Amino acid sequence: MSEMWYKIVMSSTGMLIFCGIFLAWMILRKIEKHRGDARSPYPTVMLLGGLLTSLGFAWGVLGSGGMTTAVLSLILIGPAMIGYALANVGVKGITGRLMIQSVLTFLSLFLAGNYSTVAVDVAYAGPFLALLLLMNAHMMIERGIQRHLLVLSSWLIVLFSWTRYALNDTYGILKATIVLPYVTAVLLWVGVLTVTYFKLSSNYPTLHITAQEGL
Repeated sequence: MSEMWYKIVMSSTGMLIFCGIFLAWMILRKIEKHRGDARSPYPTVMLLGGLLTSLGFAWGVLGSGGMTTAVLSLILIGPAMIGYALANVGVKGITGRLMIQSVLTFLSLFLAGNYSTVAVDVAYAGPFLALLLLMNAHMMIERGIQRHLLVLSSWLIVLFSWTRYALNDTYGILKATIVLPYVTAVLLWVGVLTVTYFKLSSNYPTLHITAQEGL
């Protein structure tokens, strides 16, 4: 895990996740405006949770002190804030896909201790679950290829929740192969969010922004 490219990629991906959450925040605000709803504090809670999560990722990967109590706190509190915010902005019900993905992510914790300490491995499940929540919530207002890309992204996160345990024992191309699904998932998710934001900005008529259970 001491390879510099790995640290740069993982910390950059953490910052990219915050960019995605920032886009989700702007999308929520635009949907509120479209519906004529009063401004809710929960999108801001989600944004702050994303900031804490991203800081935890970057600090944990690049910091010389490793996984301190402060880093673990950020990684745990941030996703909890995201989940709390999504539960209060109209994301209603749990789809079968999200349930299966969540269960599979939790089951990966049986391997905890192979990547880092058990506490750290368990803590990292929090951001994965938060990403799954964000991706599945956004699926509810998307159709066609963008929805399919979000589905693919969410399953890539589940895949990485299992394969990450081999990162300590791999180097070079093999390590890059393990990291690739995670980076791809985040890039696809942020790409879809960017398209959605511009659709809303131009009042694109095919966006299903009336779905009460979606973002």
